[in-house]
Amino acid sequence: MKERFWNKITVEYLTYKAAVLSGTNGEIYNRCYEIDTMVNLYELLMEKGETLPEVCLEGLLQQKNILRNFYEEWLKRDDKCYQELENYVTDELRYLEVQQNDTERNSTVAC
Repeated sequence: MKERFWNKITVEYLTYKAAVLSGTNGEIYNRCYEIDTMVNLYELLMEKGETLPEVCLEGLLQQKNILRNFYEEWLKRDDKCYQELENYVTDELRYLEVQQNDTERNSTVAC
């Protein structure tokens, strides 16, 4: 059962990869998030397939396109990564503003 699962998602992945690579450079660039996510999903499923129970494997094998289904469901979830990046940028900008204000105060005192 595991072999069938691995074969199925490998064929799905290789088919997806060939379709993506047939696009123009611009089309590929515009799909970079999708590509990265699909690669990660493929790798995770290959790894997790080792320990999945038979009933889970059977359910997955009944899906028409496992990787595409996982990707579409993933897109429906809130992505905290952007929020974390935004928080980081905001914190860094505040820090730089404080540094700049301190530098300006110190240069005024020195005059």
